[in-house]
Amino acid sequence: MYSVSTSADTQKIAMLRAAMPAVTRAVYLNTGTNGPLPRRAYDALLAFARSEFEEGRIGQPVFDRFMNLLTETRALVAELLGCALEEIALTHNTTEGMNIALLGLDWREGDELITASSEHEGGLNPAAVLKARYGARVIYTDIGLRHCDPLEALRGALSPRAKAVVLSHASWSTGAILPLRELCELAHRVGALVICDAAQACGMIPSNVYDLGVDVYALSGQKWLCSPDGTGALFIRRALLPKIQNTFSGYFSLKQRVTHAATPIEFADTATRYQYAAHYFPSVQGFAETLKWLRDEIGWEWIYRRTHELGQYAYDALAQIDGVNLYLPRDQIAGLLHFTVDGIAPADLTTKLFEQKILIRHVPEPALNRVSTGFFNTEADIMQLTAAIRALRK
Repeated sequence: MYSVSTSADTQKIAMLRAAMPAVTRAVYLNTGTNGPLPRRAYDALLAFARSEFEEGRIGQPVFDRFMNLLTETRALVAELLGCALEEIALTHNTTEGMNIALLGLDWREGDELITASSEHEGGLNPAAVLKARYGARVIYTDIGLRHCDPLEALRGALSPRAKAVVLSHASWSTGAILPLRELCELAHRVGALVICDAAQACGMIPSNVYDLGVDVYALSGQKWLCSPDGTGALFIRRALLPKIQNTFSGYFSLKQRVTHAATPIEFADTATRYQYAAHYFPSVQGFAETLKWLRDEIGWEWIYRRTHELGQYAYDALAQIDGVNLYLPRDQIAGLLHFTVDGIAPADLTTKLFEQKILIRHVPEPALNRVSTGFFNTEADIMQLTAAIRALRK
């Protein structure tokens, strides 16, 4: 197979891999679970934690530093998503954002929520809570599975009672990139909101939320954005802030303290109203530094192109192995590709490859193995994967 890397790419990738030592200790093909931390994030996290240890965490200058960091990080996410700062809240992961949005709607018995059986628990479990608590009707489609036309499936499931559609931009369980803009247009025709799980999309493919037309976009920092655990963000379209009410309330939720019965309750005008739990500030600093590193030293367009090209390269390499069955057509995936190997259960293949320091994962439904091609990976990584699978097949 021909390499997809130019000589300039090769030099750049060498720099990236030197800055991400975890990817040199193993064949790192599982960014969809956790991306490798870059040294810049590690150094920033460590320096912030050291200053807290040595200088303490109290005093006005410290508080101002915290507040400035939160604003800076929100601004970096807003820039990445192409939206306004006021529409971004910081969270701890995608699931937190999905819960904020779904539980914030005014659900009544018989209201309908449309989702897919292939969705992640971060969307499925809040939907189950709405069914159990409010009597909402949850409609499970096959969107994301092969042989399912997502537009036709959604069109057939929508009704005037639909309050929300919960789907992923990129499916964790199949790798399918959904036609999000067209899906949003269908949902909006009946007045349903589109609440999008972006855990596998943001950082892997372009995620301009205005272009996509989504109402809510929840993301994690630790996956394709290669940031520390406990980091994430939530986009909520500005016009929807009054509609998605607070399930929890914290320091940033209200405009003023409510200390007397006569004090009016006024929620903040920005998405910070949903930031109800304290963040570990060293991790937030690492999140901010990684976003700047990805933007300034690597470039988002290069990241998206590189991730996609490697995904296609991996697809072609796996397709040449007798007994490997790729789940989706080549043109429906980016950096996540799913497959099975005849005679080897997905969980067993993950274990056998791990023993050879090749890191992939398996997903439960449908039962598949999954490879993530991060921008830092090389063609040699993929060749090592395919050589190991060939050996196991023998």
